Amino acid sequence: MKTLLRFGLFILLLLIGFTALAVYWTFYKPLPDYTATLHLEGLQQPVDIHWDPYGVPHIYAQNEQDLYFSVGYVHAQDRLWQLTFKQLAAEGRFAEFLGEDLIEFDKYQRTLGFWDTARKIEEEAPPEIQRILQAYSDGINRYVENNRNNLPIEFTLLDIEPIPWTPTHSYALSRLMAWEMNVSWWSELAFAYLGATLPENVMQELYPSYSDIYPTTMNDEQSRQYVESLMPMIETEFDLRQIYQRKGNSVGSNAWAIDGSRTSTGLPLLAGDPHMGLDMPGNWYEVHLNLNGKNLSGGTLTGSPVVVVGQNDEIAWSLTNMMADDTDFFIEQIDPNDRSRYVVDSLNGEAMYQPINWRDEILRIKDSDDQLYRIRNTRHGPVISDIYPNESILGNRSVTMKWTGHQVSHETWALYQINWAESLQEFQHALSQYETPGQNFIYADLSGNIALFSAAKLPVREYHPLLFRNGWDPSYDWHGWIPFEDMPRTVNPPSGWVGNANNKLHTDSYPYYIATFWEPPSRIERIVEYMTENDTLDVEIFQQMQTDNYSIHAREITDIILPVLRRSREEYDFSQIIPYLENWDFRYSLNSTAASLIDAFFIELSRNTLLDELGEDAYRNFIRKENVPVQTLSRLLQENSFLFNHIETEETEIRNDIIRQSMQEAVQWLTDRFGEEPFQWRWENLHSITFRPPLFAEASQDPEATVLLKMIVNNLMSKGPYSVPGHNMTLNKGQYDWQDPFDMILGPSIRRIVDFSSLNRTFSVIPTGQSGNPISDFFGDQTELWLNGQYRYLYQDSTFFREVSYKTLQLLPEN
Repeated sequence: MKTLLRFGLFILLLLIGFTALAVYWTFYKPLPDYTATLHLEGLQQPVDIHWDPYGVPHIYAQNEQDLYFSVGYVHAQDRLWQLTFKQLAAEGRFAEFLGEDLIEFDKYQRTLGFWDTARKIEEEAPPEIQRILQAYSDGINRYVENNRNNLPIEFTLLDIEPIPWTPTHSYALSRLMAWEMNVSWWSELAFAYLGATLPENVMQELYPSYSDIYPTTMNDEQSRQYVESLMPMIETEFDLRQIYQRKGNSVGSNAWAIDGSRTSTGLPLLAGDPHMGLDMPGNWYEVHLNLNGKNLSGGTLTGSPVVVVGQNDEIAWSLTNMMADDTDFFIEQIDPNDRSRYVVDSLNGEAMYQPINWRDEILRIKDSDDQLYRIRNTRHGPVISDIYPNESILGNRSVTMKWTGHQVSHETWALYQINWAESLQEFQHALSQYETPGQNFIYADLSGNIALFSAAKLPVREYHPLLFRNGWDPSYDWHGWIPFEDMPRTVNPPSGWVGNANNKLHTDSYPYYIATFWEPPSRIERIVEYMTENDTLDVEIFQQMQTDNYSIHAREITDIILPVLRRSREEYDFSQIIPYLENWDFRYSLNSTAASLIDAFFIELSRNTLLDELGEDAYRNFIRKENVPVQTLSRLLQENSFLFNHIETEETEIRNDIIRQSMQEAVQWLTDRFGEEPFQWRWENLHSITFRPPLFAEASQDPEATVLLKMIVNNLMSKGPYSVPGHNMTLNKGQYDWQDPFDMILGPSIRRIVDFSSLNRTFSVIPTGQSGNPISDFFGDQTELWLNGQYRYLYQDSTFFREVSYKTLQLLPEN
């Protein structure tokens, strides 16, 4: 008996030992040693990397090649799986590593042509940036070669190896990011679909409008069948964004700067908080680089060594999305006698043809045979309708997509020059080479200048910009580009401040077309309120602004509906909720019940007003981009639109009836979900966020997912849920998906405040942390700061060594 017990104990201890060993090798072994001395092939001179308490590397190098080699090394050390996942997306290789179920995504990505475009960019890239990207690639690959036995857990779970990094990957990722920020095209398709089915007067009610009364940067023949052929494209795009954990529009951002006339120090202040999808470990990886005494710091995006939002010893900058319309869809006539040709001109009554170009792609599939996939191209771009072939719909025609991102341009080179620019003139010269995705650059410098420049390569168009274009008619082609010097800008304005919140950039007198789907004016109006109510501003006020939960949009909606609710009919009793709305400060604070009422009401209002007009499919696509229904519904409420009726009953429903009905349904929804007492409906009970890992979050929700995978994803690789304040219409942006309210999916991906009176340290915070390893101290270690509206310092000079505890990793040449 004792022998049996001893044997059982031995087996138990053995299992515990194996388990502990497995945990060690899977989770703890990949953790880096921040105090090591490493001899690395590829280095020319010693490099010191000092790690601050939040895992931010301060890299001190004596030459540029070693500097960017080291950036690649630390990116791989902390974010190797993130880099690999981006490679799969940019190259369209999901099925090769993850299985046949993802083959359609590969076809989609390859048709969009990120990798093909990257190769063209590389062929024409300046040798200076090619050398830098090669050094960066060498750093990534050297880390992988030295740590093949210490790979992150994601590689173990998927049983795959890292892919060697090349400069081509960095170029491809710049285009992948550009496409992710190109959010107007699916709204264009949705409106084209509606335009083919609805009367013109109804379409006029639905089109977004942006009156010149709101702040701006500068003063002063289609058929339904073509649209139907592309509606699956929208679904594929959103399925991919689900995998990426990028379900939001990825379009937001706030940025502003004030000059010395508005500060007590006489020097500028600049703030920026780009709004992006919020996943784990997040978009941004912060660095401080020191090259022979010259400093550069800020946020990088893994896959590229350049600082995207940041500062150096003289200047600072941040970005907001221009909301630029840089995509058009063309209908192409195919030669019925030779399907390898298409019509390029038919204005003289005789068709002129050109051959269709194509490239063949080999789609490799895990545990299956390879597939040959042919991608056709015309002068307008790829034949996008080939992804969803349907001859019964298109007949003898095809649909192509023209996107400025398919043009060769050199954004990485432009950002590199911006990184080391020392004056407004140098910054502006570098910016003239930046083309896609369209961005507003908010700028300030130590000389006291402030500016806002819109930078993008945008076409000059004729005809309606939202409708399909006739590929056989040259007058529908793009006619050159808007000159950089004619793009919206403002430099050192008398007001002493510049800013943007994705609002309209110009008044209606501007001669060019830039966009249609601007963000609603609520956030820029709030910035204007701060700027006009305070003659002098400081860092503390800037922090208040970045975490401000006040909604001008909610104030306007509440002012409209309250009188209607007070005059309620017998079947509606709003006496319990009216006091909450009457006493609301219009802030989306955690303890606000009114915030929940207004948002639940607004979603019900949208459905009750538009669903019967549009139909289920069109309505679903209409609300995908939240700024569209928000602007449309707000205007319809203010103007008492004729759309406040009900098609099914053919009875006129005046606006007030729909308002009451929608609020009643909102109250019922809140009651059913949270209870009968209004205090149970607080915003904190509705609005929450969970930081989830791309790909694995989706995989863990599969009904066939293993219990172990679910445990690892939910308990190790994810953080949350957390209750969060804010809203899509507040400066502290907290966007949720209207089809799945109210889980937050998009918001401040980084918050930065630069005080030019103290350039040695910047106020900064990211939502998660620097590391992608779930056992790391730097995995999610900034989340509480971010949630609470707090900041940490990012140092940029020797003050760092005096005020911060740090660890030093030394990289030495191999010989």
